[in-house]
Amino acid sequence: MKLQERGSDYELMMASHIATIAVKDEVIKYLKKMNIEYRVINRANLDIANFDWADLVLPIGGDGTFLLASNLIFDSKKPIIGINSFPERSEGFLLLPPKYTKRIPEIFEMLKAGHYNVLMRRRIRTTIIGDDIWNPPFHAHEKGRVTGCEKFYTEDVKKGAPNLPKERRLPWLALNEVFIAEILSARTSALLIKVDDEPDYRLVKSSGICVSTGTGSTSWYKSINSVNPQIVHEILNLVNKKGQFSNEEIDKICSTFNESLQVNADELKICYSIRDMIVTNIWPVPKTMQTRGFCNKLIVRSQCYDAGLVVDGGIAVPFNFGTTAVLETHPEDSLRSFTLPA
Repeated sequence: MKLQERGSDYELMMASHIATIAVKDEVIKYLKKMNIEYRVINRANLDIANFDWADLVLPIGGDGTFLLASNLIFDSKKPIIGINSFPERSEGFLLLPPKYTKRIPEIFEMLKAGHYNVLMRRRIRTTIIGDDIWNPPFHAHEKGRVTGCEKFYTEDVKKGAPNLPKERRLPWLALNEVFIAEILSARTSALLIKVDDEPDYRLVKSSGICVSTGTGSTSWYKSINSVNPQIVHEILNLVNKKGQFSNEEIDKICSTFNESLQVNADELKICYSIRDMIVTNIWPVPKTMQTRGFCNKLIVRSQCYDAGLVVDGGIAVPFNFGTTAVLETHPEDSLRSFTLPA
């Protein structure tokens, strides 16, 4: 009743839960049949030791579950393969095709026979430099709640050790994106940005910057940059006021452009997108600074007062005035993802 009162779809939530339990039970049943040792964990009992122990990580759920699991894999050697437990309501872009949800034995038979492909999904490595860079992480959607301190902190940080270094490589690798902005979304984010080996920073005021991988180019990056029929129709009317364009033509333009935003998951380059860049007569676009583009390395220095650097929409660290982040990709940070035929 409480869930329904707040507007949640209780029936859908229950259906998703039941479907996930059913898939989990089917996976366990087959693992027992194959005499394979396994451990079942969930968000309540996450422990890095389980990921270190495993030869294969198998998230069951949706893309969010896959992202959470990938954040606890820290090298390119441990494979991961995800099952979409409720394809009726989950796109499951990172997961196996929906047909495998009902064909669990086939997944393990194909893996055992070696009939799978390996997709090395590039991930973003983040190094932060400055003062107060060892402050506790928080959850992006609930700033007051610490995200599993016993799982994510180092012993030095937990003990409040003095003389911590001024440079810190974050342990979490972003499979989709790193987003940097003021925590309060209505507040302007002021960021100094340097692309690749540019000599100077450029000050940009916006709603934040989203730095994506090829995997993430189909997610938030695409949502930020996609065009819709209304925009295309208005632009075409400005170019040719007498022109008559059918809905089919406009839809074709939209779909062609939006599909062009996608980047291969194994692409080493990263793509950035500046959200709602402020442009006025007093505050013009910084010279040669595009609102989106590709690079090998991006350096961002905070001019914010209450900002966060968020990895894959979940784990976040404070990113306030003077703190610098270096974002780049390295082959050894890739995620070894197993794929099966569609």
